Amino acid sequence: MKTIYTSFLIFCLSLNAVAQNTPVAPIKKGLSDEALLTLVQKQTFQYFWNGAEPVSGLARERYHSDNVYQQNDKDVVATGAAGFGVMSILVGVERKFITRKQAVDRLVKAVGYLETADRFHGAYPHWLFPNGKVKPFSRYDDGADLVETAYLFQGLLTVREYFKNGNAQEKQLAANNETDSLVAESLRRQAEADDEPT
Repeated sequence: MKTIYTSFLIFCLSLNAVAQNTPVAPIKKGLSDEALLTLVQKQTFQYFWNGAEPVSGLARERYHSDNVYQQNDKDVVATGAAGFGVMSILVGVERKFITRKQAVDRLVKAVGYLETADRFHGAYPHWLFPNGKVKPFSRYDDGADLVETAYLFQGLLTVREYFKNGNAQEKQLAANNETDSLVAESLRRQAEADDEPT
């Protein structure tokens, strides 16, 4: 299990590989495996937690600590990254970087945002604006992105499993987690699309 978390967190750290004008912390040498794992997990968690888009509480397409966004995309939510972000919140709870209550509050906000966000045949777009409307990926994009939706669903399914046996608020979050209905709706619409001639 630690190998999975470590691999996930290293992947997430690579998402922030863009050079920024902020000073880089010196490399800590001589760390134990446990200290290194904690450092990687904490920094990855902080990327998703502190860098979240404020309205949705979900991961942004980009987060620049220098606040310079040359593509004017500071507030764009990335649905696939949001899936990784919600999983990092669970790591934050396990490693005691935040409380369970803080996690649940953020996740309730995120799920509420997703319930009203644009979807296309049950699938989310690659990008969303803070108001939940699609930001087209390209001029030919119809909005739906199955890969990003899959990443998001994986994160939400993980959240549901993590909190399903918790306190009343946690159980409510798990029960209200719309992933099951979204997946079912997505499959239903796909089945309808398969009935149409090509």
